Amino acid sequence: MRKIFYMGLLAFLFLSSSSFAYDLKSNMQQLNNELRDIQLGFIMSNKESLKGSVDKFAEHAQELLGNKKKFAQMLPKDKQYKANEAVMSAQIISHNVQIILDAISNKYNQSGKIRREESQRAYTYIEHACFRCHNIVRDNY
Repeated sequence: MRKIFYMGLLAFLFLSSSSFAYDLKSNMQQLNNELRDIQLGFIMSNKESLKGSVDKFAEHAQELLGNKKKFAQMLPKDKQYKANEAVMSAQIISHNVQIILDAISNKYNQSGKIRREESQRAYTYIEHACFRCHNIVRDNY
């Protein structure tokens, strides 16, 4: 009876840790898809689509990366201390999302060329923050 209990407990722990990993992976895939939508908005020069994509991405990025405790729970035990990187990435993403939104609304009354360049540069900074977090979190060293 004890063996069955311990085997069940081990199976539960394994499955729950796997579900955290799956949850993190599926969230990362979702953010990647939303980044593609933002890129498509830039390519198509569609402000409404771009704004919707940016808003959706910003919300999901903040939900996933902005809460250190929640994010740490999704990481393996030996990497939970790296959750700070996710929070830092969330801050970088939030700052650059605001740059894109300001460019869309022409908050600073700039030319279209300058707004496109600044918002596209902000997009690359968002990509860099995503890759930086991804590489640090998955690093084995």
